[in-house]
Amino acid sequence: MKQRILSHGSFLVILSVLLTFTAASVVMYGKFNTYMKENVRNEAEYIQAGLHQSPESYLSEISETLTSSRITLLDKDGNVLFDSKKDPEELQNHSDRPEVVQAMTEGYGESVRFSETLSRQTFYCALRLEDGNVIRVARTTDSVLFTLFSSFTLLGILMIGILLLEFFLVQKQTNDLIAPINQLDLEHPLQNICYEELRPLLVRVDQQNKQIARQVAELKEAEAMRREFSANVSHELKTPLMSISGYAELMMKGMVSQENVPEFSGRIYSEASRLTCLVSDIIQLSRLDGKDIDMPFETVDCYEMAEDVVRHLKSAAEKKNLKLSLTGEKLTVNGVRQVLYEMFYNLADNAVKYTGEGGQVKISVEARNGHPCYKVQDNGIGIPKAEQERIFERFYRVDKSHSRQTGGTGLGLSIVKHGAALHHAEIRVDSEPGRGTAMELIF
Repeated sequence: MKQRILSHGSFLVILSVLLTFTAASVVMYGKFNTYMKENVRNEAEYIQAGLHQSPESYLSEISETLTSSRITLLDKDGNVLFDSKKDPEELQNHSDRPEVVQAMTEGYGESVRFSETLSRQTFYCALRLEDGNVIRVARTTDSVLFTLFSSFTLLGILMIGILLLEFFLVQKQTNDLIAPINQLDLEHPLQNICYEELRPLLVRVDQQNKQIARQVAELKEAEAMRREFSANVSHELKTPLMSISGYAELMMKGMVSQENVPEFSGRIYSEASRLTCLVSDIIQLSRLDGKDIDMPFETVDCYEMAEDVVRHLKSAAEKKNLKLSLTGEKLTVNGVRQVLYEMFYNLADNAVKYTGEGGQVKISVEARNGHPCYKVQDNGIGIPKAEQERIFERFYRVDKSHSRQTGGTGLGLSIVKHGAALHHAEIRVDSEPGRGTAMELIF
């Protein structure tokens, strides 16, 4: 930036000085040229008056002491009688000179032309005397140009001085400009804005800082969730595997009586089924996290799917003497059939698992403000308010001992949460300990 300011400033200084000098020179040349011509005319008149009172020797005296102009005296025929710069005998007849012709006829004449004698552009002024002779005074225009050109040296010195001054001023000014920028607190850019011109940039920096902070927080949260998930998966996988391994080892070593073999085999089958469900739920969550594009969307009848859920849970409800009912109407949504079924099933399955003997579970499919709504309501153990925000976390259980007895994987509500996000559905929870729970999916 400093180099650009210096180069631009130098260019403007040089351009300004040259334009100013050119304009001044044009004006000065016009003025000097006018003054020079006026002086020549005045000299011609003075000499004319002097010749009326003095002899011709007067011309020699004034040309040597009083003026640097060229003075020429001509007779009536144009012959040169006197010249202050040349020997009259060497000069040709001047009767054809424009200023001489004009002076002889009108009494006064002047012209600007190239002088063959002086070899320069010259201004001539001629006056006719009383005796018919002509007095002519001449001065070259080079004198005016010389006066202007003599100022070039001063101009050069002045320009160098200005450029040096500009260099130091630019150095100081750029340092003063950059210093506040170098001292900006980019962690809190809006606290001290040194230049209003920087406000849009600092606002964007502040927004980026906030965005980075949010992303860092999200990454930390995701990392914490990943660690927790890994630990929970390891634990959940380890438990059934150890049970299977233990029962199988006892049977392998013949430490199980023949009548107990079916019981041990049943335990192995139960743990293997639990392990299969866990792996299946983890795979499904992974697909939902990645929003797998292979999952096809189609029109699904919610009431028909709820009937299928009731059929699958009827046996489990009868074992606990639960009253499982379904009400509502046929409503359709556009979604992934498998994911919707797991969402419906997990909500109803949780209600059956966490409702005591002789309780009731009500499932309904109805329109809520024009939107399909799937609702599951029970009169089970309920969920404390403080726990309701965490029940959708993976492997989170409100009552871990009771949850372990139910045989759940701890991933059911997480699948519901991710499935709802996939289908842009809203989950509503209304629950109190001892009163029961109502969960709604509104599409």
